[in-house]
Amino acid sequence: MMRWKHAGPLIAALACIAQPTSAPKIVVAQLGPTTIQQRLNLVPRKLADRVAALESLFHEVGCDGERFFKQPVRHSRAPNLVCTLIGQTDNEIIVGGHLDSIELGMGAVDDWSGASLLPSLYQSLKETPRRHRFVFVGFAAEEQGLVGSNAFVANLKRDEVRKIRAMINLECLGLGPPEVWVSRANKRLLDEYSVVASILHVPLRGMNVERAGDDDAHSFLNVGIPVLTIHSLTPGNWHILHHASDKLEAIRPDDYYTAYRMIAAYLAYLDNTLE
Repeated sequence: MMRWKHAGPLIAALACIAQPTSAPKIVVAQLGPTTIQQRLNLVPRKLADRVAALESLFHEVGCDGERFFKQPVRHSRAPNLVCTLIGQTDNEIIVGGHLDSIELGMGAVDDWSGASLLPSLYQSLKETPRRHRFVFVGFAAEEQGLVGSNAFVANLKRDEVRKIRAMINLECLGLGPPEVWVSRANKRLLDEYSVVASILHVPLRGMNVERAGDDDAHSFLNVGIPVLTIHSLTPGNWHILHHASDKLEAIRPDDYYTAYRMIAAYLAYLDNTLE
């Protein structure tokens, strides 16, 4: 997360949202906690190694050939890594996390915790035919000012922008239970998130972090694409960002696995409910 100075207020509870009497069936190939943790544990320190590790994970889960490409990013030493799961329509759901970190700490929380989930989410969704095309992106140079996500959006044609139904950003996961950035979230995406949280019996938690920093969802929000950021930041843990304490030991395995389960189910649910 590109840091600012202060965290915003903690939201103890989200507004009550009416839920459908019969929700669409959520079908995902759920991976075990050992696999999710092993991929998190791969966290490299150097940027080139992070790029190589994420690319290797994408290939390991079958995202290779025409499904995978490296998008050059001007003013960045790393490319965007883009993995596509073909759907039955051209409508897209973008899922992102950023590759880079700063010099302090390992960058395990910010944001290998988000980026390393991308291949697992691809693997969890790919076994069932999907209506939407899912595009998983490891963004470059987020810490330099959202450089990679800005480049990705700038490269989109107008009709491509219109086909993107949602951008779900994964940022700083596993410090605690999953939270959502409510004030920036699209209302429908937030409503759908609340339904999935209820189905999985995951507590519905929100934390606005406008004053803690910015993230890659902003690049998509700027062109009118609906966004939702899922994170785990609270006033009690946000000091870990951009600090030597940003390391694997800061991430709670149970909370991290809950975030994976929630996100995988949420993406499958969105595939059924969005146009």
